[in-house]
Amino acid sequence: MNSQRNYISWPLPEPLTHKIVNYIDLYRLMLTLILGAAYLATAWGWPEPWSREFFASATLVLYFISALLYLYRERESLIDIYRLAQFSLSTDVLFLGVLAIMMSSISDGIGILLVFTSGAAAISLPLRRALLLASIAALFMVVAALESFFFRNGDAATVIQAGLFGMTALVTAVLAHRLAYWARDYRLIAEKRKTALTKLEQANELIIRRMRTGVIAVDENNRVRIMNESALFSMGSPEDRQRPLEELSPRLAQALRTWKRYPTSDPKPLTLEASQANILPSFVALPAESGLGAMIFLTDNNVVARRAVELSVNSLAKLSGSIAHEIRNPLSALNHASQLLEESPQIRLAEMRLIHIIQNHAKRMNGIVENILQLSRREQSQPDVVPLHEFLPEFAMEFETSKVNHSLEFLTSFDADEAYVLYDKSQLHQCLWKLLDNASDHASRHNMTPKVKLQLNTDEESGFCVITIADNGPGIKEDQLSKIFEPFYSTRKEGSGLGLYIARQICEANQADLTVDSLSGEGAQFHIRMALAKGVQAEPE
Repeated sequence: MNSQRNYISWPLPEPLTHKIVNYIDLYRLMLTLILGAAYLATAWGWPEPWSREFFASATLVLYFISALLYLYRERESLIDIYRLAQFSLSTDVLFLGVLAIMMSSISDGIGILLVFTSGAAAISLPLRRALLLASIAALFMVVAALESFFFRNGDAATVIQAGLFGMTALVTAVLAHRLAYWARDYRLIAEKRKTALTKLEQANELIIRRMRTGVIAVDENNRVRIMNESALFSMGSPEDRQRPLEELSPRLAQALRTWKRYPTSDPKPLTLEASQANILPSFVALPAESGLGAMIFLTDNNVVARRAVELSVNSLAKLSGSIAHEIRNPLSALNHASQLLEESPQIRLAEMRLIHIIQNHAKRMNGIVENILQLSRREQSQPDVVPLHEFLPEFAMEFETSKVNHSLEFLTSFDADEAYVLYDKSQLHQCLWKLLDNASDHASRHNMTPKVKLQLNTDEESGFCVITIADNGPGIKEDQLSKIFEPFYSTRKEGSGLGLYIARQICEANQADLTVDSLSGEGAQFHIRMALAKGVQAEPE
């Protein structure tokens, strides 16, 4: 904590300072080798002890050793890189300054090196310390020029040139320091924008994943690269998403090829093979540099039709609700009278059969009235966190004990993982009961034991879970699949045609999807897909 507080005024962050120090260490090592090679090329034999050449040789050797030492120290993992930068640049100024005095023949070249070192110090160190090193470098250059002027018959222009080098070192330090601060500021801005863009990209990805509209991205060879959860569900939830589109849906692949040939033509609705979903595809070409060929949007073609049906059903429900209230009272009286007749000892067996017919039809009419009243009330959903891993076993036990058809084989299969969803608990109970009642009515009663299965599958990776209600009945014909969720449509004479419609309305009110897939003669499977709730159920107070 203290080290961060001490170095807060330094121009660059630690990782970038570490890189710069690494470059300077390599530059220092190469510089000492070049200066040593230049000195040996001009030297004649061994230098005399305590002569200028002797001190120059000693300085070069010490400079080379320090270059190796700093290069080694920079590789250590726990090194204080700011302190190392300060010491190494101070060493550069000291040794180069001494060499400028001792090697007057190349003092101009060393002066340029001192200017460069001043700029490097300004980039890596605080301004005051950088100016101090630049001032020392300027002082060394002036001293070298004065020594040459007074003791070795140097030119006065050399002194003026040294002064100009000193001023250049100071100006370079100031400008380099400002550039370092600007680079740091721009880097911070770039990192903030990168963070913001990353968060925006994550938000966009989450929105696309949770969109009700299916989104598929394919490459130039029509191979699926990206697919959101809605599209995955419409495609029948294949295990391998990145497959050729032709394998997932030949009809959609044909529509894509048609669009590529005639891009201005309007696409036609089609039915996907896996889920029997009726969708309206739309296509968008993507840039070649993105690595993708086209984006496909799968819009439910029944949405507009369902909205129109809802408007008409709402109007009808209000009218039917008032009528149902008027029917309920005489229907209750009729049912009560039939029960009294049933208890009379004077009723014969043939008349008892007629009374049972009256009671059965009264019960059926009462069920229709209840459905119409429920349709007219349209109670608002009050979602709560429901633990499906606890709710479904309790619900299955309740349904098992209350089933009317005792020959019905009721099966369950639940994932062992915990699964929480946001759903109105009473409405979930009501929706599942209607679907299981519907499955029980259509389960096979010919040559096979009627079977109904309640299943829960959880996919943490996609963030969804699916409740499936399946039966082994005769299935649903292909031309009926698009109609079974319409109000007052029923495939049975005894049905009101409102059960599945109300079940779908309940699912939509709770942000869930209710779909069906079926093959004639192989039973039907109804799927409720819900988003998993993040977190756990709150403890009751």
